[in-house]
Amino acid sequence: MRYRLYNIDLCAGSEDGASLPFIDDAALLTDDGVITYAGPASDAPPHDCREVCIDGRRRLAIPALANAHTHAAMTLLRGVGSDLNLNDWLTTAIFPAEERLSEDRCYAGAALGFLEMLRFGVSACADMYMFMGASARAAADTGMRACLARSVVGDDSGDGGRLAESIKLAEDWHGAENGRIRVMLAPHAEYTSTPKIIRAIRDAAVERGLGVHVHMSETMAEVEGCKARRNGLTPPAYFEAMGLFDAPTLAAHCVALTEDDIRVLAARGVAVCHDPVSNLKLASGVAPVPSLLRAGVKVCLGTDGAASNNTLNLWEETRLMSILHKGVSGDPSAISPAQTFNAATLTGMRAMGYNNVGLLKPGWRADIALIDRSGPHHQPLVDPAADLVYATQGSDVKLTMVDGIVRYDDGQYPGLDALKVYESAREASRAMLE
Repeated sequence: MRYRLYNIDLCAGSEDGASLPFIDDAALLTDDGVITYAGPASDAPPHDCREVCIDGRRRLAIPALANAHTHAAMTLLRGVGSDLNLNDWLTTAIFPAEERLSEDRCYAGAALGFLEMLRFGVSACADMYMFMGASARAAADTGMRACLARSVVGDDSGDGGRLAESIKLAEDWHGAENGRIRVMLAPHAEYTSTPKIIRAIRDAAVERGLGVHVHMSETMAEVEGCKARRNGLTPPAYFEAMGLFDAPTLAAHCVALTEDDIRVLAARGVAVCHDPVSNLKLASGVAPVPSLLRAGVKVCLGTDGAASNNTLNLWEETRLMSILHKGVSGDPSAISPAQTFNAATLTGMRAMGYNNVGLLKPGWRADIALIDRSGPHHQPLVDPAADLVYATQGSDVKLTMVDGIVRYDDGQYPGLDALKVYESAREASRAMLE
């Protein structure tokens, strides 16, 4: 199908994160999911009768956002265990509830999570959890672009077949749905696995050309525990010694890092997913993002799960990334709007393995969001780059297109019964928490 988005303004995104170009009075054309034109309306090809025309109403077209670390089905546990630290939250609130998870319940939670992200202009997510076949089906049904990983935990007795389940997931789904669905392998964390498990995941990932998604250095307690268990090694040093970074790696959180850790991550091309809201809510700390960026580490953005964040609205992370690090560092130029927007779009897409998504330019896949800037909080539009990062609310998103198909349109999900998804999730949540 061909689309023409007209009467729009355009921010195509930035390859280097140095600046954000804006074009007033622009047009966007797509054909079979691929962008064929993105630029001034005056230079656009003439109208083709086969096109579906969308009047943008002078909204701003941007690359759709990328949520590079989440647990979509944890929408079922939204708000459970509030006001606890990470360890207590996991052991007293989350793990007991997760014992009642099932394939059907995970499908219900994942479908709800994907609709929530689409509503906020997020077209892609890196989703790590259990029953990931259910998440794959939910992604296929909702049209979400999803990089899925079945988290692997285990001890000296083994991993309970979780790695085999992960490999089966890759065999069934990696590259499915026109490439929208990808699969990574996921050691949950250093403290929930053994060296044998880490080596097995490394070998399987390298052999199959898959990436790795892992929680790493989320708290100082985790780091100190790792050093006690692993002969003084921090989690990044331990994973480096195990060879895990031989596979393309997406590491979530990375709050408690040393300067040596940062050098390792930069040298090995590890992508770091910054999850500021979750890290603050769980009192885990603040990741050293300015230092990571200065070292050349690829930094992207994520919400974590709705249980530790309460929302999958990536615009909150986008605003907070810049503001938080200015306040912590005392440097108002610590992170620019362009760097933040790059983390929320192109860098996140690349960290998930989507190498032709994240910019609005010809030849790239058509993942697009339309932002309504008519409200008072966007006026008087003096600095559009600053407004995009500091002023935009999730409610400003009016349309989300994934792979050239409109998946969210001003309160509606074309082809989907959203109310049925909500009710299924409520029933699944009640069954888990009773």
